[in-house]
Amino acid sequence: MNTQTKHYEQLTQSKRCQLQALLKNDLSQQAMADTLGVHKSTISRELRRNSDHDGYCPEAAEKRKTERKKNARKAKKTDVQHRQIIEKGLSLGWSPENISCRIKIELPEKAISHTTIYRLIAQDKANGGQLYRELPRFGKTRWKGGKRKAGRSLIPDRTDITERPAIVEQRTRLGDWEGDTVYGQDAHLVTLVDRKSRLTMIGKVTSKNAETVANKMIEMLQRAPGAKTITLDNGGEFAMHAMVSEAVNADVYFAKPYASYQRGTNENTNGIIRRQWPKKMALGQVTAEEIEAMEYQLNSMPRKVLGGLTPLEVYTGKSVALIA
Repeated sequence: MNTQTKHYEQLTQSKRCQLQALLKNDLSQQAMADTLGVHKSTISRELRRNSDHDGYCPEAAEKRKTERKKNARKAKKTDVQHRQIIEKGLSLGWSPENISCRIKIELPEKAISHTTIYRLIAQDKANGGQLYRELPRFGKTRWKGGKRKAGRSLIPDRTDITERPAIVEQRTRLGDWEGDTVYGQDAHLVTLVDRKSRLTMIGKVTSKNAETVANKMIEMLQRAPGAKTITLDNGGEFAMHAMVSEAVNADVYFAKPYASYQRGTNENTNGIIRRQWPKKMALGQVTAEEIEAMEYQLNSMPRKVLGGLTPLEVYTGKSVALIA
Protein backbone atom coordinates (compact mmCIF):
# COMPACT_ATOMS: atom_id res chain seq x y z
CA MET A 1 0.00 0.00 0.00
CA ASN A 2 1.28 3.48 -0.86
CA THR A 3 1.33 5.35 2.45
CA GLN A 4 2.90 8.50 1.00
CA THR A 5 -0.49 9.93 0.04
CA LYS A 6 -2.06 9.46 3.49
CA HIS A 7 -2.22 12.27 6.05
CA TYR A 8 -2.67 12.33 9.80
CA GLU A 9 -6.25 11.81 10.98
CA GLN A 10 -7.86 10.90 14.26
CA LEU A 11 -8.99 7.30 14.60
CA THR A 12 -12.62 6.36 14.96
CA GLN A 13 -13.72 4.27 17.93
CA SER A 14 -13.99 1.13 15.77
CA LYS A 15 -10.45 1.59 14.46
CA ARG A 16 -9.21 2.11 18.01
CA CYS A 17 -10.65 -1.32 18.87
CA GLN A 18 -8.91 -2.80 15.83
CA LEU A 19 -5.67 -1.14 16.87
CA GLN A 20 -5.88 -2.73 20.32
CA ALA A 21 -6.22 -6.17 18.66
CA LEU A 22 -3.30 -5.50 16.32
CA LEU A 23 -1.09 -4.48 19.22
CA LYS A 24 -1.54 -7.93 20.72
CA ASN A 25 -0.04 -9.42 17.54
CA ASP A 26 3.16 -7.43 18.09
CA LEU A 27 3.02 -5.82 14.62
CA SER A 28 5.12 -2.83 13.59
CA GLN A 29 3.48 0.59 13.48
CA GLN A 30 3.80 0.59 9.70
CA ALA A 31 2.05 -2.77 9.44
CA MET A 32 -0.76 -1.61 11.71
CA ALA A 33 -1.10 1.60 9.67
CA ASP A 34 -1.36 -0.39 6.44
CA THR A 35 -4.01 -2.66 7.96
CA LEU A 36 -6.11 0.27 9.20
CA GLY A 37 -5.59 2.32 6.02
CA VAL A 38 -4.02 5.29 7.77
CA HIS A 39 -0.62 6.95 7.83
CA LYS A 40 2.07 5.64 10.14
CA SER A 41 2.12 9.00 11.98
CA THR A 42 -1.54 8.48 12.92
CA ILE A 43 -0.63 5.27 14.76
CA SER A 44 2.44 6.82 16.34
CA ARG A 45 0.53 9.84 17.64
CA GLU A 46 -2.43 7.77 18.81
CA LEU A 47 -0.23 5.52 20.93
CA ARG A 48 1.87 8.38 22.26
CA ARG A 49 -1.12 10.48 23.34
CA ASN A 50 -3.49 7.80 24.56
CA SER A 51 -1.38 5.08 26.19
CA ASP A 52 -0.59 4.86 29.90
CA HIS A 53 1.26 2.51 32.23
CA ASP A 54 -1.44 -0.12 31.66
CA GLY A 55 -1.01 0.05 27.90
CA TYR A 56 -3.53 1.10 25.27
CA CYS A 57 -7.29 1.04 25.87
CA PRO A 58 -9.70 2.25 23.12
CA GLU A 59 -12.34 3.41 25.60
CA ALA A 60 -9.79 5.43 27.58
CA ALA A 61 -8.37 6.83 24.33
CA GLU A 62 -11.81 8.04 23.25
CA LYS A 63 -12.36 9.66 26.63
CA ARG A 64 -9.01 11.47 26.46
CA LYS A 65 -9.79 12.70 22.94
CA THR A 66 -13.14 14.11 24.05
CA GLU A 67 -11.55 15.83 27.03
CA ARG A 68 -8.81 17.36 24.92
CA LYS A 69 -11.33 18.63 22.40
CA LYS A 70 -13.42 20.17 25.16
CA ASN A 71 -10.43 21.99 26.61
CA ALA A 72 -8.85 22.96 23.29
CA ARG A 73 -8.41 26.66 22.54
CA LYS A 74 -10.63 26.23 19.50
CA ALA A 75 -13.49 25.14 21.74
CA LYS A 76 -12.88 28.16 23.96
CA LYS A 77 -12.86 30.63 21.09
CA THR A 78 -16.52 31.44 21.34
CA ASP A 79 -18.34 32.10 24.58
CA VAL A 80 -20.99 34.35 26.08
CA GLN A 81 -18.59 37.28 26.32
CA HIS A 82 -17.85 37.07 22.60
CA ARG A 83 -21.56 37.31 21.89
CA GLN A 84 -21.82 40.39 24.10
CA ILE A 85 -18.80 42.02 22.44
CA ILE A 86 -20.11 41.29 18.95
CA GLU A 87 -23.53 42.73 19.80
CA LYS A 88 -21.96 45.85 21.30
CA GLY A 89 -19.56 46.33 18.40
CA LEU A 90 -22.27 45.96 15.76
CA SER A 91 -24.49 48.40 17.64
CA LEU A 92 -21.67 50.95 17.40
CA GLY A 93 -21.38 50.47 13.65
CA TRP A 94 -18.20 48.38 13.83
CA SER A 95 -17.49 45.75 11.21
CA PRO A 96 -16.43 42.20 12.22
CA GLU A 97 -12.87 43.22 11.31
CA ASN A 98 -13.08 46.24 13.65
CA ILE A 99 -14.36 43.99 16.43
CA SER A 100 -11.68 41.36 15.88
CA CYS A 101 -8.75 43.78 15.94
CA ARG A 102 -10.07 45.46 19.10
CA ILE A 103 -10.43 42.15 20.97
CA LYS A 104 -6.76 41.45 20.21
CA ILE A 105 -5.82 44.63 22.09
CA GLU A 106 -8.12 44.46 25.12
CA LEU A 107 -8.68 40.71 25.49
CA PRO A 108 -5.83 38.96 23.62
CA GLU A 109 -6.56 35.66 25.36
CA LYS A 110 -10.02 35.67 23.75
CA ALA A 111 -8.91 36.82 20.29
CA ILE A 112 -10.97 35.54 17.37
CA SER A 113 -10.68 36.31 13.68
CA HIS A 114 -13.16 38.36 11.69
CA THR A 115 -14.06 35.21 9.74
CA THR A 116 -15.04 33.52 13.01
CA ILE A 117 -17.24 36.51 13.85
CA TYR A 118 -18.91 36.31 10.43
CA ARG A 119 -19.47 32.58 11.04
CA LEU A 120 -21.07 33.27 14.43
CA ILE A 121 -23.35 35.87 12.86
CA ALA A 122 -24.31 33.37 10.15
CA GLN A 123 -25.07 30.74 12.80
CA ASP A 124 -27.19 33.28 14.67
CA LYS A 125 -29.11 34.02 11.46
CA ALA A 126 -29.67 30.29 10.84
CA ASN A 127 -31.13 30.07 14.34
CA GLY A 128 -33.54 32.93 13.66
CA GLY A 129 -31.35 35.69 15.11
CA GLN A 130 -31.11 39.24 13.77
CA LEU A 131 -27.41 40.05 14.25
CA TYR A 132 -26.81 39.99 10.51
CA ARG A 133 -29.09 43.01 10.13
CA GLU A 134 -26.63 45.03 12.20
CA LEU A 135 -23.76 44.43 9.78
CA PRO A 136 -22.53 47.80 8.42
CA ARG A 137 -23.19 46.87 4.80
CA PHE A 138 -26.48 45.01 5.27
CA GLY A 139 -28.92 46.08 2.57
CA LYS A 140 -26.34 48.23 0.79
CA THR A 141 -27.13 49.09 -2.82
CA ARG A 142 -24.76 50.55 -5.35
CA TRP A 143 -25.27 53.98 -6.85
CA LYS A 144 -25.98 53.57 -10.55
CA GLY A 145 -25.60 57.16 -11.61
CA GLY A 146 -22.81 58.49 -13.79
CA LYS A 147 -19.78 60.43 -12.68
CA ARG A 148 -20.22 63.96 -11.47
CA LYS A 149 -18.53 66.56 -13.54
CA ALA A 150 -15.29 67.60 -11.90
CA GLY A 151 -15.08 71.24 -10.92
CA ARG A 152 -11.38 71.57 -11.70
CA SER A 153 -11.95 74.55 -13.97
CA LEU A 154 -13.93 76.28 -11.20
CA ILE A 155 -11.00 76.31 -8.75
CA PRO A 156 -8.60 79.27 -9.11
CA ASP A 157 -4.91 78.88 -8.17
CA ARG A 158 -5.36 75.13 -7.83
CA THR A 159 -2.23 73.24 -6.64
CA ASP A 160 -2.15 69.64 -7.87
CA ILE A 161 -1.50 66.73 -5.54
CA THR A 162 1.69 65.95 -7.44
CA GLU A 163 3.24 68.98 -5.73
CA ARG A 164 2.31 67.79 -2.25
CA PRO A 165 5.32 66.97 0.01
CA ALA A 166 6.27 63.28 0.01
CA ILE A 167 6.01 63.11 3.82
CA VAL A 168 2.22 63.45 3.57
CA GLU A 169 2.04 60.12 1.75
CA GLN A 170 3.94 58.43 4.60
CA ARG A 171 1.27 59.19 7.23
CA THR A 172 3.93 59.70 9.90
CA ARG A 173 2.66 62.97 11.34
CA LEU A 174 -0.56 64.54 12.52
CA GLY A 175 -2.05 67.52 10.72
CA ASP A 176 -2.33 66.27 7.14
CA TRP A 177 -6.07 66.40 6.40
CA GLU A 178 -8.28 65.15 3.59
CA GLY A 179 -11.55 66.98 2.92
CA ASP A 180 -14.79 66.42 1.04
CA THR A 181 -18.52 67.09 1.18
CA VAL A 182 -21.41 64.70 1.72
CA TYR A 183 -24.46 65.90 -0.20
CA GLY A 184 -28.01 65.91 1.11
CA GLN A 185 -31.30 67.19 -0.26
CA ASP A 186 -31.47 70.36 1.79
CA ALA A 187 -28.11 70.53 3.55
CA HIS A 188 -24.62 69.11 3.23
CA LEU A 189 -21.80 67.83 5.45
CA VAL A 190 -18.20 68.97 5.26
CA THR A 191 -15.87 66.18 6.38
CA LEU A 192 -12.19 66.36 7.32
CA VAL A 193 -10.06 63.30 8.16
CA ASP A 194 -6.50 63.29 9.51
CA ARG A 195 -4.39 60.96 7.36
CA LYS A 196 -2.30 59.51 10.20
CA SER A 197 -4.82 59.07 13.02
CA ARG A 198 -8.03 58.88 10.90
CA LEU A 199 -9.57 61.41 13.30
CA THR A 200 -12.74 62.77 11.69
CA MET A 201 -14.49 66.12 12.01
CA ILE A 202 -17.92 66.84 10.54
CA GLY A 203 -19.65 70.17 9.95
CA LYS A 204 -23.07 70.92 8.46
CA VAL A 205 -23.70 73.66 5.91
CA THR A 206 -26.99 74.66 4.35
CA SER A 207 -25.36 75.68 1.08
CA LYS A 208 -22.50 74.56 -1.18
CA ASN A 209 -21.52 78.19 -1.58
CA ALA A 210 -17.70 78.32 -1.62
CA GLU A 211 -17.48 80.98 1.08
CA THR A 212 -19.89 79.10 3.35
CA VAL A 213 -17.87 75.90 2.97
CA ALA A 214 -14.57 77.73 3.52
CA ASN A 215 -15.83 79.32 6.75
CA LYS A 216 -17.03 75.94 8.01
CA MET A 217 -13.66 74.34 7.27
CA ILE A 218 -11.87 77.11 9.16
CA GLU A 219 -14.20 76.64 12.11
CA MET A 220 -13.57 72.89 12.10
CA LEU A 221 -9.78 73.12 11.78
CA GLN A 222 -9.61 75.55 14.69
CA ARG A 223 -10.79 72.61 16.84
CA ALA A 224 -7.60 70.72 15.92
CA PRO A 225 -4.74 73.25 15.73
CA GLY A 226 -1.60 72.40 13.82
CA ALA A 227 -2.95 71.66 10.34
CA LYS A 228 -0.10 71.30 7.85
CA THR A 229 -1.79 70.27 4.61
CA ILE A 230 -5.33 69.77 3.30
CA THR A 231 -6.07 67.58 0.28
CA LEU A 232 -9.45 68.18 -1.38
CA ASP A 233 -11.46 66.94 -4.33
CA ASN A 234 -12.31 69.17 -7.27
CA GLY A 235 -15.78 70.29 -6.23
CA GLY A 236 -16.55 73.94 -6.89
CA GLU A 237 -17.45 74.35 -3.21
CA PHE A 238 -13.71 74.41 -2.47
CA ALA A 239 -13.02 77.35 -4.79
CA MET A 240 -12.14 79.60 -1.82
CA HIS A 241 -9.41 77.27 -0.58
CA ALA A 242 -6.96 80.18 -0.33
CA MET A 243 -9.12 81.69 2.40
CA VAL A 244 -8.83 78.44 4.39
CA SER A 245 -5.10 78.15 3.76
CA GLU A 246 -4.42 81.63 5.08
CA ALA A 247 -6.68 81.27 8.13
CA VAL A 248 -5.16 78.00 9.40
CA ASN A 249 -1.68 78.35 7.87
CA ALA A 250 -1.91 75.08 5.91
CA ASP A 251 -1.11 74.29 2.29
CA VAL A 252 -4.03 73.08 0.16
CA TYR A 253 -3.71 70.49 -2.61
CA PHE A 254 -6.24 68.97 -4.99
CA ALA A 255 -6.50 65.34 -6.06
CA LYS A 256 -6.76 64.56 -9.74
CA PRO A 257 -10.31 64.41 -11.15
CA TYR A 258 -11.98 61.01 -10.69
CA ALA A 259 -9.03 59.77 -8.60
CA SER A 260 -10.88 59.25 -5.33
CA TYR A 261 -8.19 56.79 -4.21
CA GLN A 262 -5.90 59.78 -3.69
CA ARG A 263 -8.20 60.73 -0.81
CA GLY A 264 -9.06 57.17 0.13
CA THR A 265 -9.19 57.79 3.87
CA ASN A 266 -11.80 60.52 3.46
CA GLU A 267 -13.80 58.51 0.91
CA ASN A 268 -13.94 55.47 3.19
CA THR A 269 -15.02 57.63 6.12
CA ASN A 270 -17.81 59.18 4.06
CA GLY A 271 -18.94 55.66 3.20
CA ILE A 272 -19.35 54.90 6.91
CA ILE A 273 -21.31 58.12 7.39
CA ARG A 274 -23.60 57.14 4.51
CA ARG A 275 -24.59 53.97 6.35
CA GLN A 276 -26.53 56.12 8.79
CA TRP A 277 -27.36 59.05 6.53
CA PRO A 278 -27.88 57.60 3.03
CA LYS A 279 -27.93 59.45 -0.25
CA LYS A 280 -31.01 61.55 -1.00
CA MET A 281 -31.65 61.98 2.72
CA ALA A 282 -32.64 65.44 3.91
CA LEU A 283 -29.62 66.29 6.06
CA GLY A 284 -31.17 69.53 7.23
CA GLN A 285 -32.97 67.58 9.95
CA VAL A 286 -29.70 66.21 11.36
CA THR A 287 -28.99 67.97 14.66
CA ALA A 288 -25.69 69.17 16.08
CA GLU A 289 -25.98 66.50 18.76
CA GLU A 290 -26.38 63.79 16.12
CA ILE A 291 -23.35 65.06 14.24
CA GLU A 292 -21.34 65.06 17.46
CA ALA A 293 -22.47 61.48 18.14
CA MET A 294 -21.42 60.45 14.62
CA GLU A 295 -18.00 62.01 15.13
CA TYR A 296 -17.59 60.12 18.39
CA GLN A 297 -18.70 56.86 16.76
CA LEU A 298 -16.13 57.25 13.99
CA ASN A 299 -13.32 58.37 16.28
CA SER A 300 -13.88 55.59 18.82
CA MET A 301 -14.07 52.86 16.18
CA PRO A 302 -11.06 50.50 16.24
CA ARG A 303 -9.27 50.28 12.91
CA LYS A 304 -7.22 47.41 11.55
CA VAL A 305 -4.93 49.89 9.80
CA LEU A 306 -4.17 51.40 13.25
CA GLY A 307 -3.43 48.02 14.81
CA GLY A 308 -6.81 47.90 16.55
CA LEU A 309 -6.49 51.37 18.07
CA THR A 310 -9.06 54.09 17.57
CA PRO A 311 -8.47 57.46 15.87
CA LEU A 312 -8.88 59.21 19.23
CA GLU A 313 -6.25 57.00 20.83
CA VAL A 314 -3.76 57.65 18.03
CA TYR A 315 -4.48 61.38 17.91
CA THR A 316 -4.29 61.91 21.68
CA GLY A 317 -1.81 59.18 22.53
CA LYS A 318 -4.12 57.92 25.31
CA SER A 319 -5.74 54.47 25.44
CA VAL A 320 -9.22 53.66 26.79
CA ALA A 321 -11.20 50.47 27.45
CA LEU A 322 -13.98 49.95 24.93
CA ILE A 323 -15.08 46.34 25.36
CA ALA A 324 -13.52 45.02 28.57
